[in-house]
Amino acid sequence: MDTTDRCTASHPEDPTPCVGPHDAVTVHDAHGNAAPGCEWHGARLLASLVGARVEPGTVAGAAIRVFAEADITRPFAWLTDAPRTQPSQRSNAENRNNA
Repeated sequence: MDTTDRCTASHPEDPTPCVGPHDAVTVHDAHGNAAPGCEWHGARLLASLVGARVEPGTVAGAAIRVFAEADITRPFAWLTDAPRTQPSQRSNAENRNNA
């Protein structure tokens, strides 16, 4: 897959294209690493990292939309054939609803 026209937040195994500017938000992991990204991949990355946070980029309101989308997105969402039985494999919203 050609990833030259994808944002830094996109995972190499995620086949989905970017949605919007590649610097709409910046996702920070728990270790201080940062990845600018589009809203789509920003949400998918935020959902996949424990202790991550999102901050605004160039698009007004994008950070809150990414935060909300990450809440309902399963970690590593591109892995569709894996069973999702453990809390770490489900979205935050799914875990709240199953509590």
